[in-house]
Amino acid sequence: MSQTLESPLVRAHREVVERLYTVPLLNACAELLPRVEDKTVLSAESRCGEVVSRWLERLPDETRMMALDSHAPMLDCARERISEAEQRRIFFVQQRVNALSYADEVFGASICLHGLVTRRQLDEGLGELARVTASGGSVMAALPTSGSFAAFYDLLDEALRAQGLHEALDRLGELRDRTLVDAGALARSARSAGLHDLTLEQVRWELSFASGRDFLQSPLIQETFFAHWSGAIRGAEREGVLGYIARAIDTYWRDRTFDTQVEAALVVGRRL
Repeated sequence: MSQTLESPLVRAHREVVERLYTVPLLNACAELLPRVEDKTVLSAESRCGEVVSRWLERLPDETRMMALDSHAPMLDCARERISEAEQRRIFFVQQRVNALSYADEVFGASICLHGLVTRRQLDEGLGELARVTASGGSVMAALPTSGSFAAFYDLLDEALRAQGLHEALDRLGELRDRTLVDAGALARSARSAGLHDLTLEQVRWELSFASGRDFLQSPLIQETFFAHWSGAIRGAEREGVLGYIARAIDTYWRDRTFDTQVEAALVVGRRL
C-alpha cells in the first residue's frame, strides 16, 4: 500500500466519504455531468478521484482535464486511480476552488462536487468557476444542504435547551438560516455568478450509523458540517453538548442503528 493511501485524511475520504456521499450523488446525477468535445475541462476539489473517474467516462477521448484539489495527498491518490493511458490527458494541480490561477474563459466546462458547505464558500467557488468557464460552457456544483441530518438538529436543540444554552440556540438558528445552504440559496448563488438556463436537482438518501460516537466522528460529518455545528457552541460547553447528543442517540436508538437522511442539491448552469 502506498504512503498516499495510508494518509488518514486520504483513507477517510476514499473509504468513507466517497461511499456515503460521492457515489450516491454521482449515481443520481451522473447524466448531468457536462459533455465537452475537444476542449479542456476543470474539476475543482477533486479529492481522491472518484469524480474525475466518473466524468472521464462521459468525455470524448480528445477532451483534456485539469483536476484540482487543495490537498496534495488527495491529488496523489486521484492520480494513482487513473490509468496510465488516461493520465496523458489529465493534469493534476494543487489549487483551491475559491482562488483559481487561470485566466478568464479558458475551460469548456467546470465542476465542483466537494468543498462547498457554507454560503460564502458557494458564492466564492461558483464565482471562480463561472469566471474561468468559456461563454456557452456549463458550470456544475453540488453540496450537502442544511436539510441534511434533521434528526441531529432536533437532538442538538434538545441538548442546548437541557443545558440552558439559549445563546447557542440563537447561533444555531443563524447557522441554518444564514450560513448553510438550501436549494434556493444554491440557485440564487448560481444566478449571481452569471449562470443561466439552470437545472436544479435535489437528492436524498438514507445513512445508518452504529452509535452516537460513530455519527459524530464519521469522516463525512467531520469533512462537512462538524466544524460549523461545533462553532455554534462555546468551547467550554462543547464537550458536554456533544456528549449529551451521543448518549441521546445511543438511548433513543438502542439496539438499532441511527438512521438519518442526507440531502444534496446540485445545479448546472450555462455561462453566457
